[in-house]
Amino acid sequence: MSNEIVTDVVIIGGGPCGLFAVFELGLLDLKCHVVDILDRPGGQCAELYPEKPIYDIPGFP
Repeated sequence: MSNEIVTDVVIIGGGPCGLFAVFELGLLDLKCHVVDILDRPGGQCAELYPEKPIYDIPGFP
């Protein structure tokens, strides 16, 4: 029994570009994982302005 993770693409960074890449890859039916140092998505947009709502990043929850 192995603990391998099967994925098609690994995205480095959960900022706007990383989230958009996940969104586009999902449309292509590819499995992807996001690796980021922060504990939540949004990158510097979410980290520098935590009180500001983010509406214009595709894939942002």
